[in-house]
Amino acid sequence: MLTVACVLLISTVGAAATVSSTQIGHSPIYSFDVKDNAGKVVGRVIVNTANAQPPTYVLVANGLVANTKYTFGYTVSGVMHTLGSRNTTATGALVMHGTFPAADVKDLQSAQFGVTQSLPGSGGCEGYLDIRGFDLANDGWFLAKIACDYSTDCGATWHRSSSSGGISLGQHKTVDLGTLGVPNNALVKIYVVVVAGKSKEDIWPFQYVSGDTHYAYYWIDGTTLSNTLYYSGWY
Repeated sequence: MLTVACVLLISTVGAAATVSSTQIGHSPIYSFDVKDNAGKVVGRVIVNTANAQPPTYVLVANGLVANTKYTFGYTVSGVMHTLGSRNTTATGALVMHGTFPAADVKDLQSAQFGVTQSLPGSGGCEGYLDIRGFDLANDGWFLAKIACDYSTDCGATWHRSSSSGGISLGQHKTVDLGTLGVPNNALVKIYVVVVAGKSKEDIWPFQYVSGDTHYAYYWIDGTTLSNTLYYSGWY
């Protein structure tokens, strides 16, 4: 059975959408509510799991801000993933279609879907939240370090930063990205170094602004070779 647990992405509210799944007859097609970051139902997404290699989706939402970029995506077991971003029409409609990364989809009935308006970063690249750094809590049986991949050309090319000191089981660390050698206004994606194990990177970029007061919070658990990175919010 497929599992998709989808929440509102990059929402300053941070609330999860309410589960709303309907199987269409006995077919492999499911319909779900889609909510905005205020919790209002703005549309539906149809998911087809027939011969699911991988499943496909069609999103139709209305009543959004006209001519504005929105992001649509989901989380799996607390791990955030995006399915894409697109501008709404002049009437505030958003239509998207595509496929899920098959490895991330398990138990479809628990799915929650949402869209969020992409916020403009202050550093020149549109659609990203500003942060000063990352905070990582380590619940895994390994030593972890915070690093990041950063881009100074709005995502065209990426570079790996230096890493923080080690974070042991049960500890957490907050890191200002400037201390890792990240240039001001660069796009950044957290990269968690798992010492002697399988490191993890989140796919969603933020924008590093040295004077900002917000941090992106994560935690990681598991073992050196089988671990999971979770996003827990932007505060």
